[in-house]
Amino acid sequence: MKTISIVTACYNEEENVEELYNRIRAVMAGLGRYLYEHIFIDNCSQDATAKTLKRRADRKRNMGGLFEACERLVPQGVRI
Repeated sequence: MKTISIVTACYNEEENVEELYNRIRAVMAGLGRYLYEHIFIDNCSQDATAKTLKRRADRKRNMGGLFEACERLVPQGVRI
């Protein structure tokens, strides 16, 4: 069976990440012929996105998260 990696970047998506995960899970279950992992990358969200992802990932084998350190993402002197 082939494995698919799904990668989703997030920024302030605390209200959306669980719904997105559930929709992806439903699609993949419908396909049935693939294993998959869903990796969320939190880009220094100011809300509870990281907390929501960590809580969900603790309960699901096929879900993981990467949590960026904000000070490493923006070089000094760069204004956003």
